[in-house]
Amino acid sequence: MTNRLEALLKFYEKDPNDSFTIYGIALEYVSLKNYSKAEEYFQKLLAFDPNYVAGYMQYAMLKEKLNDINSAKDLYNRGIKIAKETGDKKSAAEMEDFLNELE
Repeated sequence: MTNRLEALLKFYEKDPNDSFTIYGIALEYVSLKNYSKAEEYFQKLLAFDPNYVAGYMQYAMLKEKLNDINSAKDLYNRGIKIAKETGDKKSAAEMEDFLNELE
């Protein structure tokens, strides 16, 4: 376990309702190739904060890496919808590009 992951997990213990911390933990697990733990934290993040646009994009990218293309497409579509609803045009466009590459 990295020092960064340990620090993030300590932050999470203190405040399990911090979206940025949950997102960071998920990304650290991706970088450590612990994909099941990464998925667990992406799921926590999106259940707790369904408007966290970056979570959809990174979780979809993980699903692509795991060759779960249908789940990746679903996550991109959900992320694009949320991004448009929240006015995040840049993220919506990025995810549309990723989605188009899958189709």
